[in-house]
Amino acid sequence: MSSESRYWKSLRGLYDKDSVNEAKADEFMAGVTDDFDLSDLSTMSRKQFLALLTASAAFAAAGCNSYRDRGEIVPYNKEPEEITPGVSNSYASTCSGCGQACGILVKTREGRPIKVDGNPDHPVNLGKICAKGQGNILNLYDPYRLRGPIYGSASGKSGALTWKQADETVIQQLEECTGTSKEIAILTHSIQSPTAAKALNAFRAKYPTTRLYVYDLFNDATRRRAWEVCYGASDLPTIAWERARVVLALESDFLGTEGMTIEQIRKFTDGRDIMKSKEFNRLYAVEGSMSLTGANADYRLRLRPDAQLEFVLALINEIAVVRKKSMTRGALSNQLPPVSLTSFAEKYSLSLEILQHLVADLIEHAGESIVHAGDVPPVEVHVAVNYLNEILGNTRLYDTAARSVLFSSLAPASEIESLVGRMKSGQVGMVVHFGTNPVYHLPKAFGYEQALKSVPVTVSLTESEDETSRSCSYVLPIHHAFESWGDFKVRTGVYSFQQPVIAPLYDTRQKEAVLLTWMSGKGSFKETQYHEYLMNNWEKDVFPKLNRKVDFKTFWYAALHDGVISADEKAGGELTFRPEALANLRPPGLDGFVVSLHQSHYVGDGAFANNGWLQELPHP
Repeated sequence: MSSESRYWKSLRGLYDKDSVNEAKADEFMAGVTDDFDLSDLSTMSRKQFLALLTASAAFAAAGCNSYRDRGEIVPYNKEPEEITPGVSNSYASTCSGCGQACGILVKTREGRPIKVDGNPDHPVNLGKICAKGQGNILNLYDPYRLRGPIYGSASGKSGALTWKQADETVIQQLEECTGTSKEIAILTHSIQSPTAAKALNAFRAKYPTTRLYVYDLFNDATRRRAWEVCYGASDLPTIAWERARVVLALESDFLGTEGMTIEQIRKFTDGRDIMKSKEFNRLYAVEGSMSLTGANADYRLRLRPDAQLEFVLALINEIAVVRKKSMTRGALSNQLPPVSLTSFAEKYSLSLEILQHLVADLIEHAGESIVHAGDVPPVEVHVAVNYLNEILGNTRLYDTAARSVLFSSLAPASEIESLVGRMKSGQVGMVVHFGTNPVYHLPKAFGYEQALKSVPVTVSLTESEDETSRSCSYVLPIHHAFESWGDFKVRTGVYSFQQPVIAPLYDTRQKEAVLLTWMSGKGSFKETQYHEYLMNNWEKDVFPKLNRKVDFKTFWYAALHDGVISADEKAGGELTFRPEALANLRPPGLDGFVVSLHQSHYVGDGAFANNGWLQELPHP
């Protein structure tokens, strides 16, 4: 082959050299570069074209399908007054997808929920809602939802059973456990509903051997424990994030997964709204792994979680001792070890310049900044953080009149381990899983799944089959949140309501109503059972304390319409820090001491968080 060998794209290019060269010279076709008149163009927009295209494809696909086996469209025998075909209705309710209990508006069309939005009248989330809350509607139409009660593998039977059969067996076992003093264990998540808490207490009074075990996959038990140690109360105050000019997040994902994230995001971003202020707040994140908060930080420092206590002590020493900028009334505590900020930066390869800038920011904005530790750090870190906020005067950002509320305290890991031991030894006659899945949530080392085999009757109240229900005697389906009644209170003076926006799709029951049926001892059930219990509780116990000038019926329907009410309640007075809380704060390896973690509680996914004090042990 000669040096002038070439590759041709076509035979025309090989034989018709002149025409090909001419085509190459004319890069554009004739007329494409000429001016054009806009009036000659089609009036159809790109958006309209795509809409017609997709609609045509949908009609073509539908025309190729047979609806013979798809069910029939049945018209209303008597059309409800509030429904107009094609016009949506919205009903106020409360999202139960997580512990935030945000107010929501559920949009329905012809009686079917189709969309979830935030309730703008709710004082906490103010119309905002997270993706989890919006996606909660998908569980309602989940094809894997249980249609009715079934036998679990532990019963030795298979197939469906009736509610009457399940009720009779369970009630008989409850009475037998009470007579033989065998324990009845109920495992539940945190209770945010005052009426549900009342129903559980009434159940425990009816069957005295009942014990309640409360756990959450993610929780703030360490923060609450530290707050109780520092201030004598476990109810946490709300934080005015919108007034914080400087925020220091220590292993804290307050913009992602921890705390009242909807409210925290809204308030924090208010400090970055250029239409409201010319100055932005500043966010520092000190964490071991990347979080959503760290990704949005102005300054992010990577630090091992076990060094967080030493870091806080270094900040306290630099601000209060070295620069003498403490705003506390009394003398500084001499119980804390002096940790040099310079030495700390060198030890952990951190930028001393950024740390000095952080200290200067905290001092300059004393009383307008907040130091916040996440759910992962142990109690000792939270205690040190509380003291650092005291030194800086950041307690001004605490709203002690609006505190978080819990109607049940979390069970420590020792209680769960003790329960498993009693289950294996035959001391537990019945276990009820109140919307929980501990076989999946608890660590394998607990041996909970194996312990269930030693319990005569095990019940799972769940929407769908899960790991726990497969190991139970009876699997009883419960209502979805959009089929249920309820009330919630996660903050002082704020009550929200949950109402069904659709009739139960399957043969399910509300889990609180199941307990009420068992308490009756006869197994008699009616769909309005918990609704009547809820209204009765409000009429007798809650409504008289609100001092409203209307009758209860008017108040009740107005409250359901709005979805939320505000009550004149006060949570407590001023906060007074306890100096004794600072005892025994020693980072690992500092001053010849090592750390011994104890009294830990389960936080999920095989992890434990410290729920007690650190012990000082001589270095080996």
